[in-house]
Amino acid sequence: KAALKFFSDLNVILHYPSILPNVVFTNPQSFLNIVTEIITRVVYNKDSKDPLFSRAQNEGIISVKLIEWLKLDFPQAFKPTMFEAKELITLLLHLGVVSKCNNEYFMPSLLKGLDTKGIEALLSLHPDTVAPCAVYNEKRWLECGTFGFLITSLLSSGRWTLVLDGVTPVCAYSNCIKMYFETILVTLVDYASHIEIHAHGNMDDCKDLCLEIKQFIFDTFKVKPQFGLVCPCGRSEKHVAKYTSATLKSFLFKKSFKNIFLEELQSCS
Repeated sequence: KAALKFFSDLNVILHYPSILPNVVFTNPQSFLNIVTEIITRVVYNKDSKDPLFSRAQNEGIISVKLIEWLKLDFPQAFKPTMFEAKELITLLLHLGVVSKCNNEYFMPSLLKGLDTKGIEALLSLHPDTVAPCAVYNEKRWLECGTFGFLITSLLSSGRWTLVLDGVTPVCAYSNCIKMYFETILVTLVDYASHIEIHAHGNMDDCKDLCLEIKQFIFDTFKVKPQFGLVCPCGRSEKHVAKYTSATLKSFLFKKSFKNIFLEELQSCS
């Protein structure tokens, strides 16, 4: 066990004793390449009329049955009775690549992206929107996969849910998604440089909501000092529909965060 932990910590092997104690990946890069290829097959398989593929491409929904079908092309990645489709799903859940959605699984990275105009149109549907929070990195660029990991982590918490029409996710894109935080409708947007969280509803003060979101972000990312959240919450002033995405981005790269909110709140008063 000590040897497995040592080499796993060095990334020489991959071993996840809490979920797959009897499975050791001795060639991690080769395995990851195969997983990537499986995902690519789903995204770019334009010819398949199988509803399993169309759901994955249009809704980000995958199932054990779909992986069972795909694994036929990658026999080297699976081992009967030890690592099959169900075990791959278990691993993807553990890594935050997918989250449960009813009896299936939601993988945000499979979804199509939405352009800037589409995002603006989506946000404009909600005039009563609390000023966005923003998750940023001092390097000015978030790591690839951050947004998808955030979505699956929030869903795994049990307090966040997808907006569904039956079993179909609504307004779900790889860079923009609507979710419910308990009963509050929230839109999350990935701008690559930062992530914005917009809460919709007629709320005089988003203090409690923002504190909850902050805690989720901190718990999700095990936040390092260069990560943070910006939002003019914790003050008595109402800031619904005043602190816009455009002003947030202009401040994000031109001013120090220490003085952003006081100046912006003064300009809104």
